[in-house]
Amino acid sequence: PAIRVTIPEGLSNKESSVILTKALSDFDSAEFLRLAKDKEGFLFPDTYFFKEHAVAGDAVKLLADNFDKKIKPLRSDIEKSGHTLREIIIMASIVEKEVAHEVDRPIVSGILWERIRRGMPLQVDATFLYLLGKQSSELTLADLQIKSPYNTYRNRGLPAGPIGNPGISAIRAALFPKAS
Repeated sequence: PAIRVTIPEGLSNKESSVILTKALSDFDSAEFLRLAKDKEGFLFPDTYFFKEHAVAGDAVKLLADNFDKKIKPLRSDIEKSGHTLREIIIMASIVEKEVAHEVDRPIVSGILWERIRRGMPLQVDATFLYLLGKQSSELTLADLQIKSPYNTYRNRGLPAGPIGNPGISAIRAALFPKAS
């Protein structure tokens, strides 16, 4: 029998691994994280049906293949955007974590792309959740000074990589920002 597993939007590979470990009896979390190391942001959040004895490699392949399928219709828009797929996914991962309401996502995306264009730091708190596991309300002034390629207060431009796996709404917002 197939095992139904839902991976919510915005979860990191580490958080997705926890869900998969609970659902699949033969799943090896460490193996999943090893195989998914360079795929943060590129494992599509969705509801999946796994074979009973699915292993880490099966999960990475299924999630990555689904990502490719979801991105395919957007490829020409990505090429025209002036950004790489990786840049779009990094921005989408931030938008996914920062903005709860779908209607606000393109506006926030527009503001963040404009900050990058002007050479300003992004100054988003969502990267600290990924980096330190802290919510915005728990951040200290010392946290904001941490030397990390994910510190959007100290560094200009996008962080080093995605901070989770964004859904299609956040990806579309990153790709089609709204000027405000």
